[in-house]
Amino acid sequence: MSDAIQKNKQSQVGLTVLVIILSGGSVSYLILGSLSMVSYNEFRNFALIPSVIAIFAVAILSHKKFPHISKRIFVGMASGTVATLALEIIRIPGYLFTKWIPMDDMMMLPGMLLTEKASTIMGVQKIIMESGMQMNLFVAPIDAIVAGTLWHFWNGATFGIVYSLLIGKGRWWYGLMWGFIIEIGMMLAPWLIMMKGPFGIQYMDGYNIFIISLVAHIAFGAILGILVQKWKKDSISIIGLKGKRSIGN
Repeated sequence: MSDAIQKNKQSQVGLTVLVIILSGGSVSYLILGSLSMVSYNEFRNFALIPSVIAIFAVAILSHKKFPHISKRIFVGMASGTVATLALEIIRIPGYLFTKWIPMDDMMMLPGMLLTEKASTIMGVQKIIMESGMQMNLFVAPIDAIVAGTLWHFWNGATFGIVYSLLIGKGRWWYGLMWGFIIEIGMMLAPWLIMMKGPFGIQYMDGYNIFIISLVAHIAFGAILGILVQKWKKDSISIIGLKGKRSIGN
């Protein structure tokens, strides 16, 4: 392999790793904030927003020199956004009607934090309890609705980006495994443990949050896997880039 080809591959691997790290900005917003490792406002201003800008910058600027990276980012972004709609079809009834989810933790909660309605997750709960506000998106302040919705769909988009970059085109059912991995991470998330225990065992019958969330994330993963397989033109993943395979569009 010539030095030029080797450097080209190294550059693509480097950009791929960079985008994967940047994609962790959205979910890290809730994780690090709930652990009090950094304030929500500081993370929003100095990590979350810059990470969004940086991902778009890499995708756009790499279009000519590394079109494969650009395409994978945009395919993952679009697929993850659409897959989030599938998740919402299950999640919204889960907290709005069946009450198997105690509140809108994926839009209202981050929306209240992003718009500085509260400085902590427990602060959000206190405001809601004192005001008598229902714990769902449809009664939240309009700015919190907008901010929370944008965060939630961007979070889904970033999971799509990481899947597209890590897995490559793959089989559609790889998305199911990706959805299950996300579900386990969600069930062990600090904010869930703080409010309802790991896997939501302190809520209702102990299994409700896990079951409805699992179905939602499996739906997310299935749609994500199908769309990436359909829209992605090459099958190269980060593993493929590091190997001896040829690079194609």
